[in-house]
Amino acid sequence: MADSSRDQLLTLKVMRLTRPAFAHNLTVPIDPADAFGAELQAAMASATGQTSAGDPLGSYVVLPQSFENIYLGETFTFYMCVHNDSNQIATEVAIKADLQTSSQRVALPCKMQEPVAELSPDQALGEVISHEIKEIGQHILVCAVTYNTAAGEKMYFRKFFKFPVAKPLDVRTKFYNAENDDVYLEAQIQNTSAIPMVLERISLEPSELYDCNELNPPRAPFSETPIEGPSYLSPQDTRQFLYCLSPKKEYTLKSYRGVTSIGKLDMIWRTSMGERGRLQTSQLQRMAPGYGDLRLTVEEVPATVRMHEMFKIVCRLHNCCDRALDLQIVLDGSLQPGLIWSSTSGRHLGQVPPNGDFDVTLNLVPVAFGLQVISGIRLTDTFLKRTYEHDEVAQVFVS
Repeated sequence: MADSSRDQLLTLKVMRLTRPAFAHNLTVPIDPADAFGAELQAAMASATGQTSAGDPLGSYVVLPQSFENIYLGETFTFYMCVHNDSNQIATEVAIKADLQTSSQRVALPCKMQEPVAELSPDQALGEVISHEIKEIGQHILVCAVTYNTAAGEKMYFRKFFKFPVAKPLDVRTKFYNAENDDVYLEAQIQNTSAIPMVLERISLEPSELYDCNELNPPRAPFSETPIEGPSYLSPQDTRQFLYCLSPKKEYTLKSYRGVTSIGKLDMIWRTSMGERGRLQTSQLQRMAPGYGDLRLTVEEVPATVRMHEMFKIVCRLHNCCDRALDLQIVLDGSLQPGLIWSSTSGRHLGQVPPNGDFDVTLNLVPVAFGLQVISGIRLTDTFLKRTYEHDEVAQVFVS
């Protein structure tokens, strides 16, 4: 194959296909009484193609002059064209396009890869190629052309086009744990690009452990209708989104332990000219709070009670370890002076199987007005002689 540095019969040109941008015109005020200014205005209008009925043609949008900014998640579309500049016929013309990143080299789909085309003098062959950008950093578009001359000599040359890919969005997440095992996810999404964008859809795809509920959007003032539609983000602007994740019943105990997967955020946006981009985060990880071997949750408790009238609460004991727990309950009333326990203290509850539950009903009598905190529940594992203390498990209002 001939050296690519020799004179070639064919030339290769690559043009990125993108929508135009809004033009920024500089307006020069001219005094209508100034004769020279009027002549200058007429000359400028003639040069720019201004009609008598309106503004200059093409004064609102301009075509890009370079590759410009390309962002992660966008679709990179370009037109690749090879032209025969010689007076000879080129046969078996083939074009191959690869996109090289810091970690891999991807062969782009191209219909002109097979050496079957023939180019007569002044003829051209081209194709539009699209590829979704999935990595940030420096990218190199490598275009290679092979063909045969009329004398049967094999020719070959390549061209390289470098362009950077930046991250358009910055995502920060925070997790909040509720007492009922729900997890609240706050997602802060910032526009880190240099152009404004419209967030068309931000959704959370939960993992198998959770059911997801996207919380209602804010309501317009004096209106019962939620504010709908896209969110507009100027450069460096941030929007917050909130989701509530509830553990599925069959996975509840599993979700108590260690690091669990919450799900993925799926983000779709468009630029000011309508170009679409999409990003999806990796699995969001959450460190579940440590409950130890035994966890106590209050399943039933009244919000308000009357003075000196007995009420009950229902506590659920969760065995979070891999062995059975033989439990005894002790009720300490010294930590809640406004409430008196009316259930037997020191009684044996029996065994709770591994990863099992056990409900306990306890009675109390209020002896002080106001908001009272329920505390003083002590559970002892009779086998290991280990005591689990549970204080401030619930609140009631005494009236």
